[in-house]
Amino acid sequence: MLSLKSLLVDKFLSVWWAVVIAMLALPFAVWLLNVVNAPAESDICRLFSGHQVCINSIRRSAKSYWEYRTVVSIDGVRQPLELYNCRDRARILASDGSIVPFLTGKTGDWVCQLTVPTRSKQIRERGEIKMR
Repeated sequence: MLSLKSLLVDKFLSVWWAVVIAMLALPFAVWLLNVVNAPAESDICRLFSGHQVCINSIRRSAKSYWEYRTVVSIDGVRQPLELYNCRDRARILASDGSIVPFLTGKTGDWVCQLTVPTRSKQIRERGEIKMR
């Protein structure tokens, strides 16, 4: 009888440890599957006047949320860092500080459209609010 009791206790402990190990390994397995199946990071690209323009990196300014430091490549040629000012609709060249206004329907408008927060899109879709 004593051996049956110890056998049951040993079985219970071995199953309990197996469940504990499985519960600890499950988050790691999910993370590993996400890392393995994650798509390769690719640049965001668009055609403008027959030229392929890709955004290699884009970072929002912490001080002025409407400004974005962006590195763009045109037809595979990487351009120097530029500061896109979406409020004043101009880009500032980092090399010499010259200000170039956005042309309608070109890269500047595209960069600013990519960075519009989702909340402001919802507000714009609501239209006018009429008071009674």
